[in-house]
Amino acid sequence: MKTDPQQNTSLRAKKVLVVDDFFNFRLTMKNMLRSWGALYLDDVATGEEAIGKMAVRRYDIILCDYNLGQGKSGQQVLEEGKYRDYIHYSTIFIIVTAENTLEMIMGAAEYQPDDYIMKPFPKELLEKKIKHLIEKKENLAQIEKAMAVKDYSSAVSLCDDLIAKSPRNLSEIMKLKGEILLKNGAYQEAADFYDKILLMGNVAWAALGRGKTCLMTGQYYQAKNIFESIIAKNDKIMPAYDYLAKTLVKLDNHGDAQAVLMKATTISPHAILRQKNLGDIAYRNEDYPMAENAYKSAVKLGEYSCYKSPADYTNLAKAFVQGDNPEEGLTVLARARKSFPEESNAGLNISLTESYVYKKLGKDNEARSALNTAQKIMEDLAGQIPVDLKLELARAYIVNGDNKKGTEIIRQVVQDNHDNNEMLDNVRTVFRETGMEESGRKIIEECTQEIIRLNNEGVKLASDGKLTEAIAYFERAADRLPDNKIINANAAQILMLFMKDNGVSERSLNNVKTYLDRVRKIDENFKDFPMLLAMYNELVPED
Repeated sequence: MKTDPQQNTSLRAKKVLVVDDFFNFRLTMKNMLRSWGALYLDDVATGEEAIGKMAVRRYDIILCDYNLGQGKSGQQVLEEGKYRDYIHYSTIFIIVTAENTLEMIMGAAEYQPDDYIMKPFPKELLEKKIKHLIEKKENLAQIEKAMAVKDYSSAVSLCDDLIAKSPRNLSEIMKLKGEILLKNGAYQEAADFYDKILLMGNVAWAALGRGKTCLMTGQYYQAKNIFESIIAKNDKIMPAYDYLAKTLVKLDNHGDAQAVLMKATTISPHAILRQKNLGDIAYRNEDYPMAENAYKSAVKLGEYSCYKSPADYTNLAKAFVQGDNPEEGLTVLARARKSFPEESNAGLNISLTESYVYKKLGKDNEARSALNTAQKIMEDLAGQIPVDLKLELARAYIVNGDNKKGTEIIRQVVQDNHDNNEMLDNVRTVFRETGMEESGRKIIEECTQEIIRLNNEGVKLASDGKLTEAIAYFERAADRLPDNKIINANAAQILMLFMKDNGVSERSLNNVKTYLDRVRKIDENFKDFPMLLAMYNELVPED
């Protein structure tokens, strides 16, 4: 007699979390799970409690209601669990819900739960889903371990070993292999892998991955065509909209990028990061009503989200100013102070934006007072602030009449980001809004050309075989420009080329690590970083 293989799957060793705001439903669920052998069971009533539990215990199975009442929703539990790395590839996350609206389904699908189940449901259906997912994920543990220590080569080899055996979850393992190749910066290998899969048919995740390889390697027109083709075949594949918008920005087509995100937010309005991005692009496009709507959505969606940010409030306030409603901007900033009472960077951002709003209202004394408050916070932070706040500081100085200080800050921002078109667009926005559009254009051009010349002179020294001089040159440049990705990458590469031919020194190796750490911090997706890291690993002595 044959046995059903699903009956051999046990929950005895699985750690399970049940999240639902109704006690009786949690009790029913726990009784079901115990009947299938589950021993390690936790249950909580709120999303906040769920995140707290996940922080101290790694769960194998999470059954989470979508509507948890006041506080985090089931979507936001999934969102934050992935954001904080509490939910892994092998974790089973099932959304349990009595709702079946398109908005709910699309919102939750943005963060890819493993399955949904509609209330009420028969016991047998949940059992079938859980056991199917256990079988589907049970062979991912070793791959996860390799990825946890960033041993991507081993992770790919483990994927290949499993693919050769054609397991039940073959598609999931193949998809995972593609993601690992992209993480490792093996773009050509990833492109070949995706192309091979696409020869078999229209596989959406493979097409998306192929588009990403084009985007990451600067093949923007090819990427655009791929993402547009994905959407034409299935307009519910939401990541394709995000990547298409990024590609269009790279192609300097900001109007179409905005249109793409507007369509996406119509289909799936509950994705907070997309709303933020739409607000940013609309603001740069001077479509202030759309920016206002997007930022309002981001503020609302962010109330219980891990992606909640003071920038959502300050950006909304600036959109109100551009819409000739600065008083409403001050109201939003007052809400921001209540929402972020203890964060220094938030206080700095809010004070700088208040200075801008007060100036627009003609309240010069209040504007100067807000700027003074920001300067005191700056002193406490020892000047270590993110680049977006540097631009806000520059804006505040300029609107308060100190053009020299403001332009000095902007010059440094441009020098650090001379190859970052999106950041340069933000700089242009500051100049436009402070009445310095023409002079600002000259400043951007001067600073960009200065860094290009500086970099090219160092590269020429290296090309002429003058490596010692090139090393000294780029060391000085990197000391002057610690936040410039290209300068630090070239400083690392030339130093490693020298060590490859002349031997490794501990001091030089430490300098290389410093440069590479800076590059990773500035842009973790920098296309040359995997190559630089491979060079570094070849030089590091084995224990």
